[in-house]
Amino acid sequence: MKLKLFKNFLNEDVEETEVKNNSGYDDLKNDLKELIEKSLKTSDEKTSEDFISAYLRDPEKNQIEGLINDSDLYEFYLKYRNNIDQLLSEIDFYNEKPSDLDSFSLYDYLIVGTKMAVKEVLKMIESGK
Repeated sequence: MKLKLFKNFLNEDVEETEVKNNSGYDDLKNDLKELIEKSLKTSDEKTSEDFISAYLRDPEKNQIEGLINDSDLYEFYLKYRNNIDQLLSEIDFYNEKPSDLDSFSLYDYLIVGTKMAVKEVLKMIESGK
């Protein structure tokens, strides 16, 4: 039987938690990739990469099927609210006043935030994180 020091046990637990936190957006990334493939009607990786680049340049012109209507974005937010809230917190979205974002209701604020979170996740996908 091998005994471990208590401090070694604590460090192992912290390392496992960090690994879990780093991969916290995997489900969100995978779902976005699937939505993009569905929008493009192809699973070609090069086409998806080109679409992500185009979307990041002009999200209004290049839309993701399933995230076009506000109701779709709201459903997406509800599905991934913990990840989206964490991501928005990391980019200091909640420090901005809703009126500065032209959102005057909670619903509008959630839609704007979800759009920003989608862009951030697509940036992660594009950079390979």
